[in-house]
Amino acid sequence: MRRGISPAKRAGLMAHIPGEIGVASLVFIPSLTGFYARSLEVLDWHLKSLRSTLPQGEIWVWDNGSALEVKRFLQQRLQQGQIDYLMLSQYNLGKTGALNWILAAMPHRYIAFSDGDILFLPGWWEAVQKIFQAFPKAGMVSPAPAFFDVLRGKSRTASLLKTEGFQVYLDTLSDRDIQLYYQGLGYEIPENLPTIPLVKAPDGTIACAQSGHHVFVMPQEVARAILPLPVDRALSSQNLRVLHERIENLGYWQLSTAQTFIYHLGNTPLLPSLIKKDIYYIEQLENRKTPASKAIKTHSKGVKGWILSHFRQAMQHFPRLRKSVERIYNVLFRLLYEDE
Repeated sequence: MRRGISPAKRAGLMAHIPGEIGVASLVFIPSLTGFYARSLEVLDWHLKSLRSTLPQGEIWVWDNGSALEVKRFLQQRLQQGQIDYLMLSQYNLGKTGALNWILAAMPHRYIAFSDGDILFLPGWWEAVQKIFQAFPKAGMVSPAPAFFDVLRGKSRTASLLKTEGFQVYLDTLSDRDIQLYYQGLGYEIPENLPTIPLVKAPDGTIACAQSGHHVFVMPQEVARAILPLPVDRALSSQNLRVLHERIENLGYWQLSTAQTFIYHLGNTPLLPSLIKKDIYYIEQLENRKTPASKAIKTHSKGVKGWILSHFRQAMQHFPRLRKSVERIYNVLFRLLYEDE
Protein backbone atom coordinates (compact mmCIF):
# COMPACT_ATOMS: atom_id res chain seq x y z
CA MET A 1 0.00 0.00 0.00
CA ARG A 2 1.34 3.45 -0.90
CA ARG A 3 1.50 5.95 1.95
CA GLY A 4 1.90 9.63 1.09
CA ILE A 5 2.94 11.26 -2.20
CA SER A 6 6.20 10.66 -4.05
CA PRO A 7 8.60 13.61 -3.48
CA ALA A 8 9.64 13.38 -7.15
CA LYS A 9 6.04 13.94 -8.26
CA ARG A 10 5.53 16.85 -5.89
CA ALA A 11 8.85 18.51 -6.86
CA GLY A 12 8.19 18.17 -10.59
CA LEU A 13 11.48 16.35 -11.27
CA MET A 14 12.47 16.84 -14.93
CA ALA A 15 13.30 13.87 -17.14
CA HIS A 16 16.77 13.63 -18.67
CA ILE A 17 17.09 15.04 -22.19
CA PRO A 18 19.51 12.90 -24.26
CA GLY A 19 22.30 14.38 -26.34
CA GLU A 20 22.57 14.27 -30.12
CA ILE A 21 24.56 11.02 -30.22
CA GLY A 22 24.66 7.97 -28.02
CA VAL A 23 27.26 5.22 -28.46
CA ALA A 24 26.36 1.70 -27.41
CA SER A 25 29.28 -0.60 -26.65
CA LEU A 26 28.66 -4.36 -26.66
CA VAL A 27 30.81 -6.28 -24.16
CA PHE A 28 31.24 -10.03 -23.85
CA ILE A 29 34.17 -11.26 -21.74
CA PRO A 30 33.18 -14.66 -20.29
CA SER A 31 36.47 -15.12 -18.39
CA LEU A 32 39.82 -13.46 -17.78
CA THR A 33 41.95 -16.42 -18.82
CA GLY A 34 43.29 -17.77 -22.10
CA PHE A 35 42.10 -15.78 -25.11
CA TYR A 36 40.44 -13.25 -22.79
CA ALA A 37 43.35 -12.80 -20.36
CA ARG A 38 43.89 -9.12 -21.26
CA SER A 39 40.39 -8.27 -22.42
CA LEU A 40 39.66 -6.13 -19.36
CA GLU A 41 42.62 -3.92 -20.26
CA VAL A 42 41.29 -3.69 -23.82
CA LEU A 43 37.87 -2.69 -22.50
CA ASP A 44 39.46 -0.01 -20.30
CA TRP A 45 41.26 1.46 -23.34
CA HIS A 46 38.07 1.26 -25.39
CA LEU A 47 36.00 3.20 -22.86
CA LYS A 48 38.74 5.74 -22.23
CA SER A 49 39.08 6.42 -25.97
CA LEU A 50 35.32 6.84 -26.34
CA ARG A 51 35.04 9.36 -23.53
CA SER A 52 38.13 11.26 -24.72
CA THR A 53 36.98 11.57 -28.33
CA LEU A 54 33.28 12.14 -27.62
CA PRO A 55 33.09 14.36 -24.50
CA GLN A 56 29.54 15.57 -25.29
CA GLY A 57 28.13 12.18 -26.32
CA GLU A 58 26.47 9.62 -24.08
CA ILE A 59 28.01 6.18 -23.63
CA TRP A 60 25.90 3.08 -23.20
CA VAL A 61 27.38 -0.31 -22.31
CA TRP A 62 25.47 -3.51 -22.88
CA ASP A 63 27.11 -6.38 -21.03
CA ASN A 64 26.16 -9.57 -22.83
CA GLY A 65 26.72 -12.12 -20.07
CA SER A 66 30.31 -11.39 -19.01
CA ALA A 67 32.16 -12.74 -15.99
CA LEU A 68 31.47 -11.24 -12.55
CA GLU A 69 34.81 -9.41 -12.49
CA VAL A 70 33.87 -7.63 -15.72
CA LYS A 71 30.48 -6.61 -14.36
CA ARG A 72 32.13 -5.15 -11.25
CA PHE A 73 34.60 -3.25 -13.44
CA LEU A 74 31.74 -1.77 -15.48
CA GLN A 75 29.80 -0.79 -12.37
CA GLN A 76 32.89 1.03 -11.11
CA ARG A 77 33.20 2.90 -14.40
CA LEU A 78 29.52 3.86 -14.17
CA GLN A 79 30.07 5.34 -10.71
CA GLN A 80 33.11 7.26 -12.00
CA GLY A 81 31.10 8.79 -14.84
CA GLN A 82 32.98 7.10 -17.67
CA ILE A 83 29.74 5.31 -18.61
CA ASP A 84 26.34 7.02 -18.72
CA TYR A 85 24.09 3.94 -19.01
CA LEU A 86 24.89 0.34 -18.06
CA MET A 87 22.81 -2.69 -18.98
CA LEU A 88 23.79 -5.99 -17.33
CA SER A 89 22.59 -9.32 -18.65
CA GLN A 90 23.05 -12.73 -17.11
CA TYR A 91 22.75 -14.27 -20.59
CA ASN A 92 24.44 -13.79 -23.95
CA LEU A 93 21.59 -12.65 -26.19
CA GLY A 94 23.77 -12.68 -29.29
CA LYS A 95 25.04 -9.63 -31.12
CA THR A 96 21.88 -9.08 -33.15
CA GLY A 97 19.79 -9.90 -30.08
CA ALA A 98 21.48 -7.10 -28.15
CA LEU A 99 21.14 -4.80 -31.18
CA ASN A 100 17.38 -5.36 -31.15
CA TRP A 101 17.27 -3.85 -27.66
CA ILE A 102 19.87 -1.14 -28.27
CA LEU A 103 18.53 0.23 -31.56
CA ALA A 104 14.96 0.20 -30.30
CA ALA A 105 15.67 1.88 -26.96
CA MET A 106 18.29 4.57 -27.48
CA PRO A 107 16.57 7.98 -27.72
CA HIS A 108 19.36 9.89 -29.48
CA ARG A 109 19.12 11.49 -32.92
CA TYR A 110 22.15 9.43 -33.97
CA ILE A 111 22.68 5.94 -32.58
CA ALA A 112 26.21 4.53 -32.73
CA PHE A 113 27.26 0.96 -32.06
CA SER A 114 30.68 -0.48 -31.33
CA ASP A 115 32.19 -3.79 -30.37
CA GLY A 116 33.96 -3.53 -27.02
CA ASP A 117 37.48 -4.00 -28.44
CA ILE A 118 37.69 -0.85 -30.58
CA LEU A 119 39.99 2.11 -29.91
CA PHE A 120 38.53 5.39 -31.14
CA LEU A 121 40.86 7.99 -32.65
CA PRO A 122 40.34 11.76 -32.43
CA GLY A 123 37.98 13.27 -35.02
CA TRP A 124 35.94 10.15 -35.76
CA TRP A 125 32.54 11.68 -34.96
CA GLU A 126 33.29 14.87 -36.90
CA ALA A 127 34.30 12.76 -39.94
CA VAL A 128 31.10 10.70 -39.72
CA GLN A 129 28.99 13.86 -39.50
CA LYS A 130 30.56 15.13 -42.73
CA ILE A 131 29.47 11.93 -44.48
CA PHE A 132 25.87 12.35 -43.29
CA GLN A 133 25.87 15.98 -44.45
CA ALA A 134 27.34 15.21 -47.89
CA PHE A 135 25.24 12.09 -48.61
CA PRO A 136 21.55 12.71 -47.75
CA LYS A 137 20.50 9.05 -47.95
CA ALA A 138 23.31 7.70 -45.78
CA GLY A 139 21.69 5.17 -43.47
CA MET A 140 24.78 3.57 -41.94
CA VAL A 141 28.23 5.17 -41.64
CA SER A 142 31.37 3.55 -40.21
CA PRO A 143 34.39 5.61 -39.06
CA ALA A 144 36.84 3.48 -41.06
CA PRO A 145 36.83 2.29 -44.69
CA ALA A 146 35.29 -1.15 -45.22
CA PHE A 147 37.77 -3.39 -47.02
CA PHE A 148 35.17 -5.85 -48.26
CA ASP A 149 31.48 -6.11 -49.06
CA VAL A 150 29.66 -7.81 -46.18
CA LEU A 151 26.95 -8.81 -48.66
CA ARG A 152 29.55 -10.72 -50.69
CA GLY A 153 29.29 -8.77 -53.91
CA LYS A 154 25.53 -8.22 -53.71
CA SER A 155 25.60 -4.73 -52.19
CA ARG A 156 23.59 -2.20 -54.22
CA THR A 157 24.95 0.95 -52.56
CA ALA A 158 27.38 1.75 -55.37
CA SER A 159 24.69 1.36 -58.04
CA LEU A 160 22.20 3.39 -55.98
CA LEU A 161 24.76 6.19 -55.70
CA LYS A 162 25.41 6.14 -59.44
CA THR A 163 21.67 6.38 -60.09
CA GLU A 164 21.62 9.53 -57.93
CA GLY A 165 24.42 11.04 -60.05
CA PHE A 166 27.36 10.45 -57.72
CA GLN A 167 30.81 9.62 -59.06
CA VAL A 168 31.84 6.10 -57.94
CA TYR A 169 35.30 4.69 -58.67
CA LEU A 170 37.70 1.98 -57.45
CA ASP A 171 40.97 2.85 -55.76
CA THR A 172 43.43 1.58 -53.16
CA LEU A 173 43.71 3.28 -49.79
CA SER A 174 46.67 4.96 -48.11
CA ASP A 175 49.51 2.98 -46.52
CA ARG A 176 48.28 4.16 -43.10
CA ASP A 177 44.76 2.82 -43.60
CA ILE A 178 46.04 -0.48 -44.97
CA GLN A 179 48.48 -1.00 -42.11
CA LEU A 180 45.94 -0.18 -39.40
CA TYR A 181 43.34 -2.51 -40.91
CA TYR A 182 45.52 -5.58 -41.35
CA GLN A 183 47.56 -5.12 -38.18
CA GLY A 184 44.40 -4.71 -36.11
CA LEU A 185 43.14 -8.07 -37.35
CA GLY A 186 46.53 -9.74 -36.90
CA TYR A 187 46.94 -10.35 -40.65
CA GLU A 188 49.92 -9.92 -42.93
CA ILE A 189 49.50 -7.21 -45.56
CA PRO A 190 48.88 -8.99 -48.91
CA GLU A 191 51.00 -8.31 -51.96
CA ASN A 192 47.94 -7.54 -54.08
CA LEU A 193 46.09 -4.82 -52.23
CA PRO A 194 42.28 -4.73 -52.54
CA THR A 195 40.57 -1.91 -54.37
CA ILE A 196 37.78 -0.11 -52.53
CA PRO A 197 34.67 1.51 -54.06
CA LEU A 198 34.89 5.23 -53.30
CA VAL A 199 32.32 7.93 -53.98
CA LYS A 200 32.78 11.68 -54.26
CA ALA A 201 30.07 14.14 -53.22
CA PRO A 202 29.53 17.52 -54.95
CA ASP A 203 31.19 19.31 -52.00
CA GLY A 204 34.32 17.18 -52.41
CA THR A 205 33.68 14.80 -49.50
CA ILE A 206 34.95 11.29 -50.29
CA ALA A 207 33.40 8.20 -48.71
CA CYS A 208 33.72 4.46 -49.07
CA ALA A 209 30.62 2.93 -50.68
CA GLN A 210 30.29 0.07 -48.19
CA SER A 211 30.23 -0.31 -44.43
CA GLY A 212 31.13 -2.66 -41.59
CA HIS A 213 29.07 -3.72 -38.58
CA HIS A 214 31.75 -3.69 -35.86
CA VAL A 215 31.38 0.11 -35.60
CA PHE A 216 28.66 2.20 -37.23
CA VAL A 217 26.35 5.19 -36.76
CA MET A 218 22.68 5.33 -37.82
CA PRO A 219 20.03 8.04 -37.71
CA GLN A 220 17.39 7.03 -35.18
CA GLU A 221 14.64 6.59 -37.81
CA VAL A 222 16.82 4.14 -39.77
CA ALA A 223 17.74 2.17 -36.66
CA ARG A 224 14.07 1.73 -35.78
CA ALA A 225 13.08 0.75 -39.33
CA ILE A 226 15.44 -2.25 -39.69
CA LEU A 227 14.18 -4.05 -36.58
CA PRO A 228 13.77 -6.77 -35.52
CA LEU A 229 16.96 -8.52 -36.62
CA PRO A 230 17.06 -12.34 -36.67
CA VAL A 231 18.74 -14.12 -33.77
CA ASP A 232 19.83 -17.75 -33.59
CA ARG A 233 23.48 -17.77 -32.45
CA ALA A 234 25.66 -15.58 -30.23
CA LEU A 235 27.65 -14.39 -33.25
CA SER A 236 26.30 -15.11 -36.70
CA SER A 237 27.61 -13.47 -39.87
CA GLN A 238 24.40 -14.46 -41.63
CA ASN A 239 22.26 -12.56 -39.10
CA LEU A 240 24.51 -9.51 -39.38
CA ARG A 241 24.21 -9.54 -43.18
CA VAL A 242 20.48 -9.00 -42.74
CA LEU A 243 21.26 -5.66 -41.09
CA HIS A 244 23.10 -4.51 -44.23
CA GLU A 245 20.43 -5.88 -46.56
CA ARG A 246 17.66 -3.99 -44.79
CA ILE A 247 19.55 -0.70 -45.00
CA GLU A 248 19.65 -0.99 -48.79
CA ASN A 249 16.13 -2.40 -49.12
CA LEU A 250 14.86 0.78 -47.45
CA GLY A 251 16.70 2.86 -50.05
CA TYR A 252 19.50 4.02 -47.75
CA TRP A 253 23.24 3.87 -48.47
CA GLN A 254 25.94 2.00 -46.56
CA LEU A 255 28.98 4.26 -46.30
CA SER A 256 32.16 4.74 -44.33
CA THR A 257 34.86 7.35 -44.01
CA ALA A 258 37.70 7.10 -46.53
CA GLN A 259 40.21 7.54 -43.69
CA THR A 260 40.61 5.28 -40.66
CA PHE A 261 39.46 6.73 -37.32
CA ILE A 262 39.43 3.53 -35.24
CA TYR A 263 41.80 0.70 -34.40
CA HIS A 264 40.82 -2.90 -33.70
CA LEU A 265 42.54 -3.92 -30.47
CA GLY A 266 41.13 -7.43 -30.45
CA ASN A 267 42.24 -9.20 -27.28
CA THR A 268 45.57 -7.41 -26.75
CA PRO A 269 46.16 -3.76 -25.74
CA LEU A 270 49.10 -3.18 -28.11
CA LEU A 271 49.26 -0.25 -30.50
CA PRO A 272 51.16 0.34 -33.74
CA SER A 273 53.64 3.22 -33.57
CA LEU A 274 51.70 4.70 -36.48
CA ILE A 275 48.99 6.06 -34.20
CA LYS A 276 50.76 6.42 -30.84
CA LYS A 277 52.09 9.87 -31.62
CA ASP A 278 48.64 11.11 -32.67
CA ILE A 279 46.70 10.10 -29.56
CA TYR A 280 46.98 12.34 -26.54
CA TYR A 281 45.51 9.84 -24.09
CA ILE A 282 47.78 6.87 -24.90
CA GLU A 283 50.32 7.70 -22.18
CA GLN A 284 47.56 7.72 -19.59
CA LEU A 285 46.26 4.39 -20.83
CA GLU A 286 49.64 2.66 -20.82
CA ASN A 287 50.48 3.87 -17.31
CA ARG A 288 47.20 2.76 -15.78
CA LYS A 289 46.97 -0.61 -14.07
CA THR A 290 43.61 -2.29 -14.50
CA PRO A 291 42.45 -5.27 -12.46
CA ALA A 292 43.29 -7.48 -15.44
CA SER A 293 46.92 -6.34 -15.69
CA LYS A 294 47.39 -6.91 -11.96
CA ALA A 295 46.00 -10.41 -12.28
CA ILE A 296 48.37 -11.23 -15.14
CA LYS A 297 51.37 -10.03 -13.14
CA THR A 298 50.38 -12.21 -10.19
CA HIS A 299 49.87 -15.29 -12.32
CA SER A 300 53.31 -14.97 -13.88
CA LYS A 301 55.08 -15.62 -10.53
CA GLY A 302 55.83 -18.86 -8.71
CA VAL A 303 56.07 -22.39 -10.05
CA LYS A 304 53.34 -21.85 -12.66
CA GLY A 305 55.15 -18.78 -14.04
CA TRP A 306 58.46 -20.72 -14.16
CA ILE A 307 56.85 -23.57 -16.08
CA LEU A 308 55.14 -21.23 -18.57
CA SER A 309 58.36 -19.28 -19.16
CA HIS A 310 60.42 -22.40 -19.89
CA PHE A 311 57.68 -23.90 -22.04
CA ARG A 312 57.64 -20.74 -24.18
CA GLN A 313 61.40 -20.99 -24.57
CA ALA A 314 61.07 -24.61 -25.63
CA MET A 315 58.51 -23.68 -28.30
CA GLN A 316 60.94 -21.10 -29.69
CA HIS A 317 63.67 -23.72 -30.06
CA PHE A 318 61.44 -26.54 -31.30
CA PRO A 319 59.04 -25.37 -34.09
CA ARG A 320 57.27 -28.76 -34.20
CA LEU A 321 56.31 -28.40 -30.54
CA ARG A 322 54.91 -24.94 -31.24
CA LYS A 323 52.88 -26.25 -34.21
CA SER A 324 51.44 -29.04 -32.03
CA VAL A 325 50.41 -26.53 -29.37
CA GLU A 326 48.85 -24.27 -32.02
CA ARG A 327 46.83 -27.19 -33.44
CA ILE A 328 45.49 -28.02 -29.97
CA TYR A 329 44.67 -24.34 -29.38
CA ASN A 330 42.81 -24.06 -32.69
CA VAL A 331 40.71 -27.15 -31.92
CA LEU A 332 39.80 -25.85 -28.45
CA PHE A 333 39.03 -22.37 -29.79
CA ARG A 334 36.63 -23.74 -32.42
CA LEU A 335 35.00 -25.94 -29.79
CA LEU A 336 34.41 -23.01 -27.43
CA TYR A 337 33.66 -20.05 -29.66
CA GLU A 338 32.92 -20.79 -33.32
CA ASP A 339 29.49 -21.21 -34.86
CA GLU A 340 28.46 -24.69 -35.92
